[in-house]
Amino acid sequence: MSDKQKSCYNLLMKITVIPDVHGTHHWEKAFEPEELAKTDAIVFLGDYVDSWDNRQPDQMENLQAIFEAKKKYPDKVTVLMGNHDLSYISDPYVSDHQWDYATEIWSIINYNIELFDMVTEFDGWLFSHAGITKTWLSIYGIDKATDVLAEINGIFHAGRYKIFDFGPYCTNSYGDSIYSPPTWVRPRSLLSDMWTADGKYKGQVVGHTEIRPNPCFLTKNGNRAIIVDSPEHDCIFHFDTEAEYTWKEM
Repeated sequence: MSDKQKSCYNLLMKITVIPDVHGTHHWEKAFEPEELAKTDAIVFLGDYVDSWDNRQPDQMENLQAIFEAKKKYPDKVTVLMGNHDLSYISDPYVSDHQWDYATEIWSIINYNIELFDMVTEFDGWLFSHAGITKTWLSIYGIDKATDVLAEINGIFHAGRYKIFDFGPYCTNSYGDSIYSPPTWVRPRSLLSDMWTADGKYKGQVVGHTEIRPNPCFLTKNGNRAIIVDSPEHDCIFHFDTEAEYTWKEM
């Protein structure tokens, strides 16, 4: 976490959330000057590659442009890892389907790996690609860490990518399992087993699961999750942490 993120913690914020890009260019709107002026932070939730429509080489050029935006605004932009991105540097049999470009995609992600994080927080809200469950943390003993988020990111930056892959504890092929990692868990399981550090965090903001309406504000057993990913992969969510939202019981 950057110094700016630490200084912003517990402050009311306006956060631009960009979910699963999948090779699209909608994210570019968030970097128009008038949009940049209105936000305190920009968080990409992962899944930058594997478009079903926009093919190569544009996808890799698009990904490189996201990296350049991160480099240009290092304290304002957070780039999180998604399951589609992870599959190219960990287990190539999970999410990816661009076999002809697997080496090139691996290369560009691996070269820029220091720009990624797995999780982040702003104003008491947790952000990741799919979400953090108590069970997943306990499997690896991460829940015992003094700083859980720093531990998760540290594991990722140490190259221990398999921890964030689909198996071996996932009990559902869709990822709808409390055993699923932050790149895979689905909303129902996340809400039933959400990690909030005993109420320290207000809730979690995730992508990964295409849902309507978008964004979708879900709650269960006092847990709250904002699901941002849309079927068209064209959503930009302007999250005002001071605003009141209507929550739907799941």
